[in-house]
Parts: sequence; C-alpha cells; structure tokens
Amino acid sequence: MLEFSATSFKVISIGINANLPSFERQLKTETHLYLIKGAMWATVISLFMLLAILLNIYLQNSDISVFYEAIQMVSPLVMITFSGALAAYFVKRENIAIWGLYSYLFLLEIVWVYLVWRLFHFSSDKLPSYAALAGVESIIDILVLTIAIAFFPNRNLMLMGVLPLMVFSCYERVLVVPDQYLFPLTKFFCFLAIIVSGQKVLSSWFNKAILRNVEKQYLLAQFRRLALVDSLTDISNRRHFDEILLQEIRASERTGHPLGLVLIDVDYFKRLNDSAGHQSGDECLVEIAKILTVTANRPRDLAARYGGEEFVLLLPETDIAGCIEIAEALKRKLAVAKLPHPDSDIGSLVTISQGVTLWKEGMEAQELLECADSLLYQAKSSGRDRFIAA
Repeated sequence: MLEFSATSFKVISIGINANLPSFERQLKTETHLYLIKGAMWATVISLFMLLAILLNIYLQNSDISVFYEAIQMVSPLVMITFSGALAAYFVKRENIAIWGLYSYLFLLEIVWVYLVWRLFHFSSDKLPSYAALAGVESIIDILVLTIAIAFFPNRNLMLMGVLPLMVFSCYERVLVVPDQYLFPLTKFFCFLAIIVSGQKVLSSWFNKAILRNVEKQYLLAQFRRLALVDSLTDISNRRHFDEILLQEIRASERTGHPLGLVLIDVDYFKRLNDSAGHQSGDECLVEIAKILTVTANRPRDLAARYGGEEFVLLLPETDIAGCIEIAEALKRKLAVAKLPHPDSDIGSLVTISQGVTLWKEGMEAQELLECADSLLYQAKSSGRDRFIAA
C-alpha cells in the first residue's frame, strides 16, 4: 500500500507538476544515462575487437615475436578501455559528467586511430596493400557504426567520434590508390549522410519514448491525486486522512508527543443548501477548506474533508492549548470571511461547531474520532457556533 506523509500531500495538492520532471529535464537525464551505457558498450566492443585482432594475428603467424609486437601495438587501447571500464564500475553513473564522456571518447578515438595506422603498416609487410586496406576499412566501419549507435542521442558527441575515423579511412585509401580518390570521397559522404539521417530517426524515437514516459508519470500522479484529494475542496479526502491518522498515532506512540484532532461541522448546512442552492453550499465548503488550510499550515498539519459538511484537522505535536488556539482562529477567520447564510438560527453568516480533543496513550484511531465526534455533538447541542475541548 502506498504511504504519503502530510507534507508530501501538500506538495501534491499544489499541483501534480510539483514533484515531476519536465520533459526537458527527463530527456537530459535519460540522454546522459544512455550515453554512459553507450560508452560502456563501445568499450566492450573495443575489447572484443582487440581479442579478435590478436587471435587473427596469432593464428596467421608462427613467429611468436610477431605476436608480442602485436601486443605492444594494442597496449594503449587496452589501457584506455580498462580505465574506462574501471571508472564506470567505481563511479556512480549520475556523477559522470558530460566532459568525462567527451574526454573518454577522444582518448578512445586517438588510440584506435593509432592502432589502425599501426595495423595497416604491420599488415602491409605481410599482405598486399589492397588486403591490408580492406582489413583496416572493415575495422573502421565497425567502429563507426558502434560509436554512431552508442552516442546517437548527442549528435555532437557522435560526430566527434565518427568523423575522424571516417576521414582517416578516406585518407588511407587515397594513399593506397591515389588515382581513385572519387570512391573514398563518395563513400565518405554517403556514409555520413546515412549516419546523420539514422541519428535523426533514432533521436526522434528516443524523444518520443521519453515523452510517453513523462506523460505516463503525469497520469499516474493524477490518478494518485484523485485517490487522495477531495474533488470539490481540493484538500485531503477521508481515505487520505485515515491513512495519515494511523501514521501519526504510531509516531506519537514512539515519541510520546501530543496529537490533536479538531472535528468541524458547518452549522445548519442543509438549510443553506435548501435556501441558497447547492451551488452556494459547494462554494461555502470550498471557502471553509481554504480557511482550514491557511490556519493549519505547519508541514505535518493536515486538513481534510471528513464527509458532507464535516471537516477535520489533524495537528501533530500540538497540545490541547494549541488545538484550542486553532479552533479559535478558525472561528475568527470564518467571521472575517462573512459567508452568507440566509436560514441560520444563529445569524446571517455561516458558522461552525467544533470538537477538540487529544490522542491518549492506548487509544485507537476510531476511539479518537468518536471522542471528537462526542465533543462536536456537545458543541452543537449547546447552541452551535462554538467548540468544546477535552
């Protein structure tokens, strides 16, 4: 079962937007988390490609010194990827700044360009130039696709990762086949167009998914609010009051602090409805609810519509003297409000009767309410427009 404190309820009653992230803030948060996951994924792919490269070199060369040379070539990349993996493991994701991602991607890119350049010259000594070039281009193409997918929510970060690799690939091909420069240029621009357009599509889907998630949170908050708020007066309803009352009784049992309760009834409310109409009756209840909210305004104080024309105030850490002050303040503020009542035996204005009591050790919630109700009945029986405290 969901539990809400009186303080949290007051935030809800102001509006469901209070504790919910905006689309822009949620998009920023989710983008950052995805980029961190993308960096981790790019790291895993890099390590996997390293193993594949080393395994390929080991299987194709019987000379162990060649394999040791290959290990020296990949050592910078191993250091960077393991450093990134350790940082991701020990640092909380929300503490990883965007500049950290830029720095990591920049270093990862530098060591990959260095490794690809070394691999090209390493392979050229043992393979035809075309074969070495094909192998290098395959590695770069995989890296470009990996970075594009890993960092697509941030176009600048993605382009920072893919453009140098694509330029390097184009440069290597021009060096090997200088008389066929049109092909690498065509490949470069076509590949770039595919990546940019794909990034737009993926970003659109990503943004829509975030928007749907935010809308879902707003709907859930709205449903929760409807379950806790009286639709007419916009203060707590009976269900929410009952939940908070049990929580505050448990708190008083633990701490020994007093817990006050004021049960309120609008005098001759049925006559007001009959003579002035239900619209006037509803407006009267709304105004009284506002007075209750303003009067009981500490963080844990709770004003609720108990049912019909009855209201209730729950006053944690308030002794009987404090409860009486609240009851007197309600009476004064209601008099100042001058809400008209055309058919009251007391006068021309709306008045209230109140039962004021304190929780006593061992008392259950129902007993506390019955005690307040009994005092309220005494106030009504003795002439209304007053409070009885005990």
